[in-house]
Amino acid sequence: MKKYLSTMKITILRQYIRKMKMILKCLKCFSFQGGRRKMEILKGLDIKVKNSAVSLGKFDGVHRGHRLLLNGISERKDLVPTVFTFEMSDTPQKYIYSQDEKNKVLEEIGIAREVIFPFNEHTKNMAPEEFIEKFLVEKLDVKYICVGEDFRFGRKREGNVGMLKKYASIYDYDIKIFHKLESDNEIISSTLVRKKLEDGDVARANELLGRSYFIEGTVIHGNALGRTMNMPTANIIPEKSKLLLPSGVYASKVMIEGDDMVYKGVTNIGRKPTIGRYDIGVETCLLDFDRDIYGKKIMVEFYERIRPEKKFPGLDELKNQMEADKAKVARWQM
Repeated sequence: MKKYLSTMKITILRQYIRKMKMILKCLKCFSFQGGRRKMEILKGLDIKVKNSAVSLGKFDGVHRGHRLLLNGISERKDLVPTVFTFEMSDTPQKYIYSQDEKNKVLEEIGIAREVIFPFNEHTKNMAPEEFIEKFLVEKLDVKYICVGEDFRFGRKREGNVGMLKKYASIYDYDIKIFHKLESDNEIISSTLVRKKLEDGDVARANELLGRSYFIEGTVIHGNALGRTMNMPTANIIPEKSKLLLPSGVYASKVMIEGDDMVYKGVTNIGRKPTIGRYDIGVETCLLDFDRDIYGKKIMVEFYERIRPEKKFPGLDELKNQMEADKAKVARWQM
């Protein structure tokens, strides 16, 4: 009897150890930020994953039209919601979001996996049939596809949704085609969002995006002029490829790395004409805040344009205007 009980204890202990190993393995595979699973980011052609529900596109801005596709792949609980997007290339056209900013938005939405497809001579000349078979099927193990009706892919953009539908029965995946989404008689697109941002219509741009347009960056040392006026500011330099709002002063919200609070801010985009500085920068005065955050990453969300950038006769006039800007934002309902 004692021998039997001893054997039972050993068996139970082994089962417990196996269970704990599985839990530890899961913890190694997944990390969490704010209660969300951290998105897996895969780059290049040498990848191999399983059970993918895939949405394909550039996803610049991740606007409301894009979100329809992303919601579509997220509905398949038996599959891994996967975004297939393209490596950002050098182009005169500015991007609404940098790659890191895009990653943040995709993760917010709940996308589990992002595949960033390289842009080179080989991939540029890949036949659409080869892309479907060798990449979507063999590399991603695609089971479900959500795309917009105008999606094109492959060599000279020869591939289209008709081809994806044609191969669905051959490779045993499901596909759903989405029509373009409209808002106030305008078709939502990245081009339209860019136009609204370039016009300074941040409220309309936010409506099209489905969230607030933002800039993310690391706080650097400025000229400390704000601190001498008892108005310390946080300066960040956006990536060169980032599409910025027109020069001016904006009502903003600021989130700081490692801080759960959200702060109101007055953000200036421009060249600081009063003090003779002509480098484009993003400078934010945080309300009710006076901490050293140099080296910290911050996210500045934009909500309303308060006024255009203006050159003042001197620093006293600049300070008075900044006080008025702060008072206006302080009354603003977050």
